[in-house]
Amino acid sequence: MANAGHIDLVRDRLAHWNDWRRKNTKVVPDLAGADLSELNLSGANLARADLSGARLSGTNLSGANLTRAKFFRADLSQADLTKANLFKANLSQADLAGANFNGADLTGAFLVRANLSGAGFIGACLKGASLGQASLFRAKLAKAVLSQASFFKSDLSEADLSGADLEGANLQEAVLERTNLRGANLANANLCFATLLKADLTGAVLDNAAVHGTSLWDVNTADSRQRDLDIMPAQEPVLSVDSLQTAQLVGMLLHHEKARYEVFSITLNTVLVIGRFPPERKPVLQAVKDAFRRHDYSPLVLDFHLPGSGDKNEIVKTLGRMSRFVVADLTGDRRISDTLDAVVHFLPTIPIQPIGQADGGGQGLPDSHWRKYRWVLPLWRFRDPEDLAARIGREVVTPAEEKAAEIRQKMSFGV
Repeated sequence: MANAGHIDLVRDRLAHWNDWRRKNTKVVPDLAGADLSELNLSGANLARADLSGARLSGTNLSGANLTRAKFFRADLSQADLTKANLFKANLSQADLAGANFNGADLTGAFLVRANLSGAGFIGACLKGASLGQASLFRAKLAKAVLSQASFFKSDLSEADLSGADLEGANLQEAVLERTNLRGANLANANLCFATLLKADLTGAVLDNAAVHGTSLWDVNTADSRQRDLDIMPAQEPVLSVDSLQTAQLVGMLLHHEKARYEVFSITLNTVLVIGRFPPERKPVLQAVKDAFRRHDYSPLVLDFHLPGSGDKNEIVKTLGRMSRFVVADLTGDRRISDTLDAVVHFLPTIPIQPIGQADGGGQGLPDSHWRKYRWVLPLWRFRDPEDLAARIGREVVTPAEEKAAEIRQKMSFGV
């Protein structure tokens, strides 16, 4: 139960309250359940105060110090919290409908299952905040800092997140129906099993986002950047693609066997790249991907360096069949060569180009082993990422395209 003396003091002149707080730094104000509706508490020092279940509807808390304050199940609907300091404040299950948090600092705040419908967070900082299962219907979060924030199972329908920083945010199972994400930064965000229905991603950045199970329907991705999207579950090998649409299609092919064979007849503009790419070899992988992008191909990358329990042979076989050609970097890992050997006879219509770094260690089976397969091109060796970038067009892309044309011609004659 609230402390009656604390309630009387905060309702009195604000200057007296703040002076009392300065002189009694160890006292934790107890305002739980208090009715403070419509009061002017602008600039009030309510740090660490317990306002659980309090009624603060329409209250002016602009510029207030609310650091680590407790607003559990409090009513802050239509309250003014512009530029307030809510660092690690607990607003879980609070009613914040229509509240104004523009320019406020909510770093690390807890807003789990809170009602934030129509609330304004324009330019606010919610870095690392927890908003799991919160309702953010039509919330205004334009240009807000939401990096590392959690929106697990939250409803962001019709919310405005244009220009927002969502880097590394957790949007798993979130609802993003008609959500405005124009120009938003979603790099490294978790969008697994999120629903994007008629969402606007124009000009958004989604590099390295996790998109396994993401549902896309009538999404606008014009001028967006979508590189290295991870389409596999957390415990599976990392498989990256360069567009949300490709991610949804590949996911369907991998996890729905019947659909797989219906779509195999479609030639996609993709190149499957397999290899082992630890941090020191990332420049090689980047050079490979950039080269294929310059030639209007979309690279699918299966990295053997990353842990995973999935059947890589089956993954390579499935994705190889839907690719224009396969590039296998055999550098320093016999597993790549073994995988290629296990699946090569399943891919007789797909050109396969083995490559290897000249000083990168053992490359598995000898060159002579691959000569019996007409669709496998000779092993191409490169010195370093710069050498690869300079020569991959004529040494890999062109021969692979020529081999693909040769295979198509032979198939047309029944050879």
